[in-house]
Amino acid sequence: MKSSDAVLFGAVGHPKYDNDPSAKVRPEQGLLKMRKELGLYANLRPIKLFDELLDASSIKPEILKGADILFFRELTGDIYFGEKGRKDDGNSAYDVAAYSKFEVERIARKAFEAARTRRKKLCSVDKANVLETSRLWREVVQSVAKDYPDVEVEYQFVDAIAMLLIKDPKNLMLLLLQTCLAIFLPMRPLKLQVLWVCWLLLL
Repeated sequence: MKSSDAVLFGAVGHPKYDNDPSAKVRPEQGLLKMRKELGLYANLRPIKLFDELLDASSIKPEILKGADILFFRELTGDIYFGEKGRKDDGNSAYDVAAYSKFEVERIARKAFEAARTRRKKLCSVDKANVLETSRLWREVVQSVAKDYPDVEVEYQFVDAIAMLLIKDPKNLMLLLLQTCLAIFLPMRPLKLQVLWVCWLLLL
């Protein structure tokens, strides 16, 4: 796989594993291993609207029309790759979320470069009012932003962005966010009437 120029990879998972919390082997383990070993740290998710499908969503057409958003999601840090386990004879469980400055900076720079091609607007999404990893995230993004003075930067908490994606998606051009926060965003209502493609950026 490492000698390939590209990898075409489909969805993984099966209800047999989803409904068995005690399963020791899961399909997703292979996906996470591939991300880590190939250094696939940037997940790009473009959402682009088709006028022909404006009425396919419960969101008002005038709100959706013209929406064109690019999500930059970090993939090899955070809670998916942190220490995890059970303790207290299996009565307690933990998953550790961890980020290094290097991990945040490398995807931030890619996102800023992409923002220069998208009306020079970037929104960094975090939960810095609660999470220490998000405070580091915001600190690093603020530092990187100094190297891109031509890019307008906005900082939002993930719960606020969840609302804005439904209320005013046209004003969002590029969202930069950490792994675990992406799963909370309401992209599915948007995907009812958009072209949605997900790929891994091999860098």
